[in-house]
Amino acid sequence: MEIYLMRHGECCYTTSDPPLSDKGVAQAKKLAIRCKSIGFERIVSSDLSRAVQTAEILVSYAPCGLSADPAFREIDMGDVSASWDAYPDVYAQWVLHQEDIPYPNGENGRDVWSRCRISLEKLIALRHKKIAIVSHGGAIRSIVCGVLGIPQQKRFFLGAPLENCSISLIRYDEADKKFYLHAFNDFSHLLE
Repeated sequence: MEIYLMRHGECCYTTSDPPLSDKGVAQAKKLAIRCKSIGFERIVSSDLSRAVQTAEILVSYAPCGLSADPAFREIDMGDVSASWDAYPDVYAQWVLHQEDIPYPNGENGRDVWSRCRISLEKLIALRHKKIAIVSHGGAIRSIVCGVLGIPQQKRFFLGAPLENCSISLIRYDEADKKFYLHAFNDFSHLLE
């Protein structure tokens, strides 16, 4: 099974659930053009607007089943979504990325992987050959660490930053019940 992890297009973070910007729509169209011949059997997105919009553009070029799943939302940054100012001691430890420290009143990588893993297992049980998951940079990095057994604090060293509308490809081998990373943060379709 091939699982294409795609980050949503660019958006302007002016609200807690921002839509795609004009540039983000253009990025999503380029992503869709690149992917239209893959033959997805299902596309699942985070339920946040920027991911749903990106997924809808994908489906318009490559018709297949589409659903939204809140498990694939971005990491919850809790109290520091705007600023770390109230948590200087936590920030001093967090910025080292030596531990999987949760955001104050938010999540850490392990939390994200735990919720994504359950939905990923359900998708694997469907036995599709090719699926796409439209998600977010932090969630995608947590998924990659999770499937490869890499400590979650190492996610900060993967694709810094993970590009908008990039593709990361993991393959699940049913015979040995293992995941293999085949591509990461591929955004070559945006360079044309």
